[in-house]
Amino acid sequence: MSKTQAINPHTNQVIGEYEFISNEELVKKIEKSYAAFNVYRNTDVATRAQKFAKLSQVLTENVQKYAEVITKEQGKAINEAVNEVKKAASHCKFYSENLEQLLKGDVITTEFKKSVVEYHPIGPLFHVAPFNFPFWLIFKGVIPAMAIGNTIISKTASACPETGLMAQEAFNLAGFDNGEFQYVLTTQHQSELIISHHHIKGVSFTGSTQGGASVASLAGKYIKKTIMELGGSDPFLVLEDADVDLAVTVAMGSRFRNSGQVCTCAKRFIIHEKVYDEFKAKITQRVAALKVGDPMRKDTDIGPLTKPKVLEDIEKQVHKSVQEGGKVLVGGKRAEGEELKNGNYYLPTVVEVEEGNVLFREETFGPVLPILKFSNIEDAVRIANDTEYGLGGIIISKDVERAQEIGKNIDVGALFYNAAVSSDSRLPSGGVKNSGFGRECGAYGIHEFANVKTVVVK
Repeated sequence: MSKTQAINPHTNQVIGEYEFISNEELVKKIEKSYAAFNVYRNTDVATRAQKFAKLSQVLTENVQKYAEVITKEQGKAINEAVNEVKKAASHCKFYSENLEQLLKGDVITTEFKKSVVEYHPIGPLFHVAPFNFPFWLIFKGVIPAMAIGNTIISKTASACPETGLMAQEAFNLAGFDNGEFQYVLTTQHQSELIISHHHIKGVSFTGSTQGGASVASLAGKYIKKTIMELGGSDPFLVLEDADVDLAVTVAMGSRFRNSGQVCTCAKRFIIHEKVYDEFKAKITQRVAALKVGDPMRKDTDIGPLTKPKVLEDIEKQVHKSVQEGGKVLVGGKRAEGEELKNGNYYLPTVVEVEEGNVLFREETFGPVLPILKFSNIEDAVRIANDTEYGLGGIIISKDVERAQEIGKNIDVGALFYNAAVSSDSRLPSGGVKNSGFGRECGAYGIHEFANVKTVVVK
């Protein structure tokens, strides 16, 4: 069996070695998941709700422990890792408190004595989470799928194996210890083995568009239900009537969270010419003041990027942007200094660009904020939509009614006004175009992996 290494992005030193699961053991886990499904699907709602409440409690009691594992493996600032665990705990709590209502069927008025739409589980699911939120993105998709009675084979990014083990620990402590949730450390080549297995009934994938295309192709080949939450290049529109200070604050909170490694963070900043100079001056000042450093320190704003390749990619994109006429206003290079020289550090950056620049054409997964000036709203909407992605978007304006009219023509799965895009347990989460399909969270996340059964009594 081959192995993977967990590497601390702050030092690029190996912190652990982990063996990939064998094909034989993997098949055993799938069979165990199916056996667990046939029991778990018949548990009553109250029992499931109690276990989700217990899971929330376990996460809350172990916040610091789990957060430190996330930071060591993934590199995000410790305060953000703490919030990641807390968000997972809150997600579990939401479903524990609202499960009965969320699972309630729909009564439809017809000529029959009774017409009801019921929601039933479909079976074991293969759930794949990426490296940028290796803990939260397990719980985000898994909890609604388990809420209805499905069981889970869970794969995290090979860069974060210990984080996956911590998730398994939490589920076990909450009473999901009979195969309802099973973490597996697999190679990419083992994905087809899992997806093709007749017991696996669906696939949930969060990650790059390229990776999603590969997994969706396999799922289609074997006729498996899928959810895909993929890449994003979210537009951030600042209209001429905007509160510029608010715009800058929202921009900072969106773009530089997790060192810019967020699918739903704003990545293309489209600023009206009337407020452009003020926004540029203020955002540049705020970005220059961000503290880059050891992610285990509580005063760190920007930690390292998770992998050397992510660092290399963002470095190449900024270099190409400059070649295409982009002007670096702050940052634009790797971080220097004795403490940071061995890590995957890139300085938070602001680049002034024109339409067509690489920073607007491609998704940027790092702390880089490109700004572009517009003069009329038709151009702004066209530029906002001029991308293969459609995950989220933000509009900053004092005239919210007008902004909402403008927003109707922006093709994204989530559009936030005067606030940063963020997933919410109560609301559907997902994208359009090459950002994927399907929805997580709320009742929508439950229904994605449900047998929507029509029941008629004459």
